[in-house]
Parts: sequence; C-alpha cells; structure tokens
Amino acid sequence: MEQELKDVMEYDEAHYFGIEDEIVLGGVITEMTESSNPTESEKQYIHQKSKVTKITGFSNEFPITMDMVKGDKVFEYMYNLFYERKVTPDLDIDHYIVNLWEPVQEQENTFKARKIRQTCSITECNGAAGEQKQITGSLKGGDFIYGTFNVTTKKFTPNE
Repeated sequence: MEQELKDVMEYDEAHYFGIEDEIVLGGVITEMTESSNPTESEKQYIHQKSKVTKITGFSNEFPITMDMVKGDKVFEYMYNLFYERKVTPDLDIDHYIVNLWEPVQEQENTFKARKIRQTCSITECNGAAGEQKQITGSLKGGDFIYGTFNVTTKKFTPNE
C-alpha cells in the first residue's frame, strides 16, 4: 500500500518560547530558518587523493525576523532584550520546535518536538517609511532535547 504524500508547509511547524514562567507561541515571526552550521574536520593522508570530511559538531542557529506588534509577548520580550542591551545569561531562552505534521499516536493534541536552550541575539530594529517596523537577529547555540509537546497544555515531555 502506497503512502499518500503531503507537503509540509511552514505553518506545520510551531515555535514556542519559554518567557517568564510561561510557554508562548511565537505569533508575529515572519521568517525563521533553521541552520545546523556543522563543524567539520578535514584530513588527508599521503596515500589519499582526496580529503576525508567528518562532522564533529553543530552550531545551531535560527535567524529570525519579527514584526513589531505591541501586545505580542514574544516580540515584547525579544525587543526588550535588544532595547535594554541585555547580555548573557539574560539572553538565554527555551525554544520549542513542534512538528504539527507528526502527531503522537493515542495522545490528543501531542506532537513530535524538540527543545533547545538558545541565546537570543536581536541585532537590528528597522523599517521603511510607511511600513511596519521589524526586529531581526538569531537564536544561537544549544543542544536539542527530543520529545513530545502538547499544544493544549503547552507541556514538553522529553523522550526516555
């Protein structure tokens, strides 16, 4: 039996953030890209024509663009980090990436997910005449914890 193919759209992946003891959906993000930025090690011995490349680690990064919308908790939190020129550890934030296209069997409103603690580096606040202002930057670093996320209770459960 052939499996039906389904396109995974940008809205099929939800990004939640841990802000002030609450987990909040990133509602006014207009663009986010996930980059693994692998760390590579190359080696070539005298008997080899070509180098051998090994992946030895990752420098996870999520470049982010967000509309400035008063009242959105994620925007207001991240903008405040920029506005007040906060430094680490004040910039660390829990980021939950929820694959809404991968429901967990027999668990209502629960999906495959990852959690990562990242540094929120907002680098620009910009806008053109007559247009809505935006902030841009990156969520950087961290190691993934794999598990599930319930979108109703907003609870992340790590895999055993």
